[in-house]
Amino acid sequence: MESARKDLKLMIRLQEIYDRIGDAIVEQRTPPNDVRELQEENLRRQEELEELERAIEAKNAELAEITKREEESRLELEHFQKQKALVTNEREFTAVINEIDFATKALSDAGARHNELTADIEALTADIASRREARPEEEASHREVAQRWDARKQELTEAIHQLASGTRETEQQLQPANRSRFLRLLKNKQGKAMAPVIEGSCSLCHFELRPHLQQRVRRAQEIITCEHCHRILYLPELAGEED
Repeated sequence: MESARKDLKLMIRLQEIYDRIGDAIVEQRTPPNDVRELQEENLRRQEELEELERAIEAKNAELAEITKREEESRLELEHFQKQKALVTNEREFTAVINEIDFATKALSDAGARHNELTADIEALTADIASRREARPEEEASHREVAQRWDARKQELTEAIHQLASGTRETEQQLQPANRSRFLRLLKNKQGKAMAPVIEGSCSLCHFELRPHLQQRVRRAQEIITCEHCHRILYLPELAGEED
């Protein structure tokens, strides 16, 4: 009976340590607001840069087509200008003039679009360059936030290691059967092997204990598990009882 009470108190202490380890892991995986805002801002900026780069790629592709079209129009214009000297009647002359006008307009339109695309690409390239040049004070502020979060994560890692080393010593003090039961529940119940009884109910699954089971939990002379969630039950005052 005394050994069961001792093991209960040891398991309560272990649960408290594992709770602290769990809290530290959650904090380590949950960046604070300023870090999260910085990450979101960096992601937004990166997406904007990628969108600008895609726009440049599209305009470069169109520019290549326009350049090809310019060359074709220029060759057509040269061809029909030569043909004009060889015409022998008015009908042929009119036809050649129409072709020259068409080629001239096509060449002019392509040239205008060429210039427009070139200006757009230059503007987009300059925009990307300016976005990538972070202001010194902004860069320093971002670095400070990141360094502070890295330091906090390192603190949490060290705390987790210290707490974990403490659990091994305490676990070895448990009777083998109780140690196996506790560790199995810890694994299967999302890190919660122990459940305090509050107002006659399991505080985790809220299952109401039968009166005689409440009495057995109160005596703390045996290991009692919840009939619903199967966690090990105890009264909160047992946690504060001195060894």
